Amino acid sequence: MSRSNSNGQTRGSGARSIRNLILLALTAGVPRIIGALFVHKEPFGDAYCYIEQATMMRGKIVTGYLAIENLYGFWLPLYQFFCSIVSVPFNQPVYVSRLVAASAGTGVCLLVYVFSYLLTSSQRLSLAAFLAIAFNPFHLEYSFSAMTDIPHALLVMLCLYFVITDRWKLAALMAAAACLIRLESWMLILLVPAMQVMRRRTWPVLTALILSTGPAIWLFICWKTTGDPLASFHAHNQYMVARLVAHPEFTHLALDRIWIDANRLAYGMNVAVLFGCLAGLWFLFRDWRKSAGLSEWLKVTDALVCALFFFAYFTFIAFTYLTKNNTDSWPRYGLILFSLGLPLLVYSAQQIFKQRSVWPKAALGIAIVIGLLQVKTQTEDLARFVTQKTRSLTIANVLKQEYAADPTIKIFCDSPEMRIISGIPGDHFYHSFFDGVPKDREGFVGFLRAKGIKLLVIPEENETSTPSQLFPGLVKDTAVFEGVVPALDDRHIDSLYRVRELKFPPR
Repeated sequence: MSRSNSNGQTRGSGARSIRNLILLALTAGVPRIIGALFVHKEPFGDAYCYIEQATMMRGKIVTGYLAIENLYGFWLPLYQFFCSIVSVPFNQPVYVSRLVAASAGTGVCLLVYVFSYLLTSSQRLSLAAFLAIAFNPFHLEYSFSAMTDIPHALLVMLCLYFVITDRWKLAALMAAAACLIRLESWMLILLVPAMQVMRRRTWPVLTALILSTGPAIWLFICWKTTGDPLASFHAHNQYMVARLVAHPEFTHLALDRIWIDANRLAYGMNVAVLFGCLAGLWFLFRDWRKSAGLSEWLKVTDALVCALFFFAYFTFIAFTYLTKNNTDSWPRYGLILFSLGLPLLVYSAQQIFKQRSVWPKAALGIAIVIGLLQVKTQTEDLARFVTQKTRSLTIANVLKQEYAADPTIKIFCDSPEMRIISGIPGDHFYHSFFDGVPKDREGFVGFLRAKGIKLLVIPEENETSTPSQLFPGLVKDTAVFEGVVPALDDRHIDSLYRVRELKFPPR
């Protein structure tokens, strides 16, 4: 009788857990799916490059001509490749790319809840952490955009989950997949096996082999495409050189610029989360000092595993910035830290509430107030992002009208954003990475006329764009160009010009 009751209670508890997870998934997923379907903008320009790559790969798959070389590019390929496969039956790479991110964002929210419960055994604190990320404006914004930040965070957190539950082959598989989305996860090749040694006291040979497949696949793609396994690293170095030439102020780490970039990172990570992680590290150190025996000293708890993941990514971001391997610290870099750090925040809050001293509680309260003020700023930024009409959208709408009037029109456009938003097929566009594009003014104008290009977009970005470098601040009409959406002054700004036909003098 008691066994029957016990089995019934277990089944009832399992059913409630499933219902709770479904409810949480709907709570986090619905706003992200709505954003993916109805907010027709991207918060960062790289998203349009990912969409173009996914569109290209889908076309190759449909026609049966996808080759390893098609996976090569400036960015690691797994996210784009996965989106291209999913979009094969739908032919909607834009929506598929955004919905994949929305699904990943929902998964991240659920894992924050799971980790928080594992660390605190408190439903209330776990729910608070879940709501903090489910309705965080900045996390929402990137969860319905075609960016890699949220899908990458999901794979990293799945890796963390499998590490905590001692399923090392699955942890290695998730880490290998993360290695094919963003480069910072290559450090997991060392981190995950080290954790297995510390937690299981075994040599992780198979784990290391599975982990190495991610970087190995990418190096093979680079070698197969270019003959150089390090081609992508060389391309990145060339981009960094071009960026430093365009922005010489980035060559020095001035205090004012470090302060700006630190604030950017804190914007995405949240000050309260950083405080919680630092406090959590202190509590873990305190517990370690109180350990009696050697076995306790070497014990790697779930909280310590979460802390190691958080500070590993935090250290990587800081290291690449300070060594100038990354000239900017974008707010979106803080998203993975926000996701990894929230469970540690509620863990630290639980430990602080157990303290008799009022000072830790006061410090926690101040950090949470600052964090809430950051969320208020994020809410205002999200509202502005959704409602404001950008100059890129204005130019893309003009391109759409020109294409409707002349379906054979050819356009030179270095902006992936405008190419995607306009909805014009990709074979109508030329850009600076086409072979044979001249780098001098006379040769470039000759190229435009020889190819029959009627419209020229001059983007604000001048690091890799040939027309932006050759014609900075082009404002007035000339014998070559007629302003359609011209620049307002001589500053670098997105603008659109019509290429005048070459007129020969009368004989």
